[in-house]
Amino acid sequence: MTKAELHKLVDELPDTAVEGAGVLLRGIIGGPIDPDQAWFWTPEWQAREREADADKAAGRVERFESDEAFMAALEERRGSLDADL
Repeated sequence: MTKAELHKLVDELPDTAVEGAGVLLRGIIGGPIDPDQAWFWTPEWQAREREADADKAAGRVERFESDEAFMAALEERRGSLDADL
């Protein structure tokens, strides 16, 4: 992406998104945010992180002891969905 393309994107941002974009860009340019990891710090991703934290705190998660156990549970659930069709 060129700087000109970036400026065009910034010009198209809704007013409510300008501050968040500014924080993200300052973080990338100023240092603490690795540009390859900037996606993690977007407002949308952070909202999903908070949602996941809330699910974990409320006990709405399931932990598996192995990849095999996870895959078996996934296949079992898929079978249940297929049976509903």
